[in-house]
Amino acid sequence: MSHASPAAAAQLFPELWPEARVVCDEAKVLYTAFGVTRGGLGQVLGPRVWLAGARALLAGHGVGRPSGDVWQMSGAFLVRAGRVLRVHRYAHSADHPDFDAFGSTADLD
Repeated sequence: MSHASPAAAAQLFPELWPEARVVCDEAKVLYTAFGVTRGGLGQVLGPRVWLAGARALLAGHGVGRPSGDVWQMSGAFLVRAGRVLRVHRYAHSADHPDFDAFGSTADLD
């Protein structure tokens, strides 16, 4: 899910997880329902975030301009037929799951 606008999410998510459908929740209703909170200083600007940013820069990835609520933590949820199959609530801003493994349902069938 994303609190970005549908247009902004359409630009970002195909790179991260092309098979996924993104639910845009600008009002953050689902964030509350799924228990995804706003982060603290360490979660948004802590050493793990800076280290991940440095690795990304060294790998040739740029850093975009912040948009929306930069304090809002993220979450990834694999939902099928109304059932939540997997949950990943980010521990910090750079805590991305392995989307290929996260999206796989081989061990769930």
